[in-house]
Amino acid sequence: MQPLEGIDVLDFTQSIAGPICTQSLTALGANVVKIEPPDGDAFRPLIDGAMFASCNRGKRSLSLDLKSDEGRALAQELAAEADVVVESFRPGVMERYDLDYESVSETNDDVVYCSVTGFGQDGPYEDYPAYDPIAQAMSGLLSVTGPADGKPARVGTSAIDYTTGLTAAMLVMGGLLGRRSGGSEHIDVSLFEVATTWMGYRVAEYTATDEVPSRSGDTIDGIAPYGIFEAGDGDPFYLATASTKLYRRLCRTLEREDLLEDERFETLNSRWEHRETLRAELEEAFAEYDRRELVEQLVSGGIPAGPVQSVDELVEEDPHAESRDFFVETYNQHLEEPCRTTRLPFRFEDGPVDDLESPPRQGEHSRAVLEEWGYDDETIEALLADGVIVES
Repeated sequence: MQPLEGIDVLDFTQSIAGPICTQSLTALGANVVKIEPPDGDAFRPLIDGAMFASCNRGKRSLSLDLKSDEGRALAQELAAEADVVVESFRPGVMERYDLDYESVSETNDDVVYCSVTGFGQDGPYEDYPAYDPIAQAMSGLLSVTGPADGKPARVGTSAIDYTTGLTAAMLVMGGLLGRRSGGSEHIDVSLFEVATTWMGYRVAEYTATDEVPSRSGDTIDGIAPYGIFEAGDGDPFYLATASTKLYRRLCRTLEREDLLEDERFETLNSRWEHRETLRAELEEAFAEYDRRELVEQLVSGGIPAGPVQSVDELVEEDPHAESRDFFVETYNQHLEEPCRTTRLPFRFEDGPVDDLESPPRQGEHSRAVLEEWGYDDETIEALLADGVIVES
């Protein structure tokens, strides 16, 4: 299913959030042209090329010099014909090149223009530089992440970047649908707002109780048993019994009905009050099983539980990931090595739609893109000779 087939997207993004947005549009059928500077996307070599390899699949690369008059004019001409423009610069940067929303919409009256920034297009923080961890820090997310007796901790991947990218893609889709009634659209999505959205029930908790939420490690305050436990083989698993109903199932599955008769564990509040005693009782029962056997038994009993897997266990051993085809072959341009990465979570009736080619080499499609946009060979050769565009 390719609902965006025939949609042309100009991609002026780097890092993760913007590229995930445009990669999502590519997976849904759009023709995404990634605009890179003459020395290439600055994120190509980061994390040994893994970041670029996972966020730019299926795109085509046009490498051009926006700092030159000819390069700016070329980009403006392309933007005038594009259906979608996505950029991830701080407010004001695209204006220097007359590629901001106001400039583009003057020549393209039904463009869907999406700006992905750290803090949005206005407000006291609009000019602040930001990456994912800054948004995590300022939204309060770091303050509630990490061990209860330790320091705040960053979520172990760029979760806010990915969520922002997917949010932006959803909004672009909405903007394209909105074009039916005419007019252009400027979408303003920021890491800070997405990260703050993650804090929804924490904000509700604070504003209702005046109590500042704190870190609780692997559990959730007020709920027990809930968190990371160990099976008899020492391997960790996560157990989430968020109700009395689930707690009763747990006790019966473990054949520990005696815990149901203990008044210390009778209610949600009393289980939380005596959580360490309850943990000791349960760990005694868990010690009789290895992790695989225990998790299977708990899940069979209708209890939310799952192994705490390392990345190698997820990639090499997880049968569900293999069955659902979670991973896709791609190529790391920086290391010049094949690798695998995660598919986008898009699945229709016929299966996943993410069947994208490996990320492009810098400037790999410079000539082809300009040919498709109507430029003749003589013009393209002149642009190459002047260093306005780069071809690989």
